[in-house]
Amino acid sequence: MDTTQKSILEAFEDHLHASHLPSRIRAGASENTIRGYVYDMREFLTWWEQTEGQPLTVAVLQRDPFVLNKKLIQDYIYYLERRVGNATVLRKVSSLRAFSKYLQAEKLIEHEPTNGLRLPEKAEPEPRGLSDSDRSRFESAFQQPWLPRVPKRKRNGTVEKNVFENADHRLVRDRAIVFLMMYAGPRVDETCNLNVGDIALKEKSGSLHIRKGKGLRERHTAIPLPARKAMQAWLDLRDELGVGNEKEKALFVRVRGKHGERLSVRAIQDMVSDAAKHAGVEDVTPHVLRHTCAFMLRTAGVDIETRAKMLGHSVKTASKYGAPGSNEIEKAAALLDHAEAA
Repeated sequence: MDTTQKSILEAFEDHLHASHLPSRIRAGASENTIRGYVYDMREFLTWWEQTEGQPLTVAVLQRDPFVLNKKLIQDYIYYLERRVGNATVLRKVSSLRAFSKYLQAEKLIEHEPTNGLRLPEKAEPEPRGLSDSDRSRFESAFQQPWLPRVPKRKRNGTVEKNVFENADHRLVRDRAIVFLMMYAGPRVDETCNLNVGDIALKEKSGSLHIRKGKGLRERHTAIPLPARKAMQAWLDLRDELGVGNEKEKALFVRVRGKHGERLSVRAIQDMVSDAAKHAGVEDVTPHVLRHTCAFMLRTAGVDIETRAKMLGHSVKTASKYGAPGSNEIEKAAALLDHAEAA
């Protein structure tokens, strides 16, 4: 690849740092996204040179901008489909769209060569929640505290007292987080953004106010009893710790280090992963806990419209979260085993 192509890639990379992605109205892109787009375009430019017999350069586009056209990109997609999976093809098409936007911004082309492409369908992943057995094992991890790291020790070999206190405090907080996600279904970022005033607990009911959900949509949902008990224990502990229960305060905060600071998404993800390992349950994430909530709602007989409202989804998306599995279909069919007319 010649230096002209390299400068196109370098300029494209600079453009990504300063501009929004084609599908998102926000400035800039993450470093991982930028690296991925540049890598994909380097592959495309290599294929171009091998196919067309010359590199794609600024000079080539200035002479004939329509040399980059829908037919050529469609041929590249067919080439990719023979070598990689559908999800990878679709990712590389996103890179091509970003590259096209860059060329338009630089006035090298004025058309959109990626419109009307025939694209492979992205396979929908099977929704996955915890089975009743795994859920029971996972919940048991929050009955007694454990120390994920070797505690600091004094010179006489005794464990510092506050390490165990912090472990007890973290257990109460972490149980509240996990039970809320698993029984009420908020996303992990929605959970992080909760303030104390977004939770209302009563003896026989509880409500959760999501102020900044997906797409910046607000919603209200109910909190089942297991999550209410865990949440009340955490709110009581907050009082003891002096964190403060003012409505605008972050609901879930650190109990060691920067005491009272709002927990991050990464902190909750790591906590869920640690708890899963401790319980001997594989591949548990905050999103799996959300799936688990959807499955429990469906098996409890909650209609799809209500499930959609609780989870902050369209009915179509909620149906994907709560689609019956093969075991449930077999059980449903077994109900008719003895229904033959006499």
